[in-house]
Amino acid sequence: MARRDSIMWFMMGIAQLLIGNALLADEGTSDWIAYMIQGTGGGTMALGLYFLLFLARNESEFSELYSKAEKTILTTDPATGRKKIVDDSSKPVKAAWYSIPVVITIFGMFQWLATLG
Repeated sequence: MARRDSIMWFMMGIAQLLIGNALLADEGTSDWIAYMIQGTGGGTMALGLYFLLFLARNESEFSELYSKAEKTILTTDPATGRKKIVDDSSKPVKAAWYSIPVVITIFGMFQWLATLG
């Protein structure tokens, strides 16, 4: 859960950084607005780092409470009688859900770095 959420925060932060850079290049926009958007983009990236580090370390506590994944199945262990949530998604589907946002985030970061200066 934490790793998927942190990727989304990174994507939103990079989008804010790119919007701030575009506003800085525009002559009709005040610079303080662009700097404010870039500052909030940096804060959003910091939230992504928080989710990645803190919540990933404590993911075992959160994973049993809430499952956002679709196609999960609630099964009962026949030996103990305890209920367990099982994600039956295939490995390529899981890989796509992680790799596509990561690739988009990396391309966005490269674009932001290329427009600095």
